[in-house]
Amino acid sequence: MLQDDKLANQLGLKIEADKNLPDLILADVGSDQTLIVFVEVVATDGAMHQRRKEAVLALTDAAGFPREHVALVTAYEDREGAGFRKTVSHLAWGTFAWFASEPDHLVVLRDGSENSATLRALL
Repeated sequence: MLQDDKLANQLGLKIEADKNLPDLILADVGSDQTLIVFVEVVATDGAMHQRRKEAVLALTDAAGFPREHVALVTAYEDREGAGFRKTVSHLAWGTFAWFASEPDHLVVLRDGSENSATLRALL
């Protein structure tokens, strides 16, 4: 946990545990343009809905990260499960959905103006 806090501080992320924080925060720091990926696992608190999206983006905006370097992902077991069926209508536009049963695929919830740079970074 100490290393996680140290990396978050180095990235400028002021993380405080609350109900809007997702389960996982991943950082690809191996290039000039750091990519931060926030992952919410539906088996725990639910999907990456609009309120959670806004809270996470406020956190990354405050740290000075361009939004195209931030990805918001909801992880599911599979598309047939109750978790997906229950939450799919609440997924925020501009986020992604990933399924453990289909690990090589990514669903993009694109509203026409977001995701292009983030999508290229993820793929």
